[in-house]
Amino acid sequence: MEEKNINPSYYKNALTLSFLGDAVFTLKVREYLVKNSNNKLNMLNKTANSIVCATNQAQIMLGLKGDLDEDELDIVTRARNSHTNNKAKHSTLQEYNLATQFEALVGYWYLTGNTQKIDAMFKTWVEERL
Repeated sequence: MEEKNINPSYYKNALTLSFLGDAVFTLKVREYLVKNSNNKLNMLNKTANSIVCATNQAQIMLGLKGDLDEDELDIVTRARNSHTNNKAKHSTLQEYNLATQFEALVGYWYLTGNTQKIDAMFKTWVEERL
């Protein structure tokens, strides 16, 4: 897979990558649900929220950690070390930090054009659990 050449300033800030990764993951989940469900909007929203929540993203990140290359590990390490006092309403601080790492990783994959990794992660950690 050929990666896009991107300006390194895009991935210097792990929280910026997390911002993008959150949107990419949410869109992927919603697209999947719309294409594969006949549920009404309220149920689609509840299902999507249960998948994109910090607790679920933390579980995915824990499962992915053993398969990351050096650049990916650098991204998640910087996301882990980002200083923030925020946390999601229904998660622990540890889950929130892992979710931030996950979102940064997805943002990095997206910016580098590595949609194969996004698709593989999604198939393993989302599709097969629905």
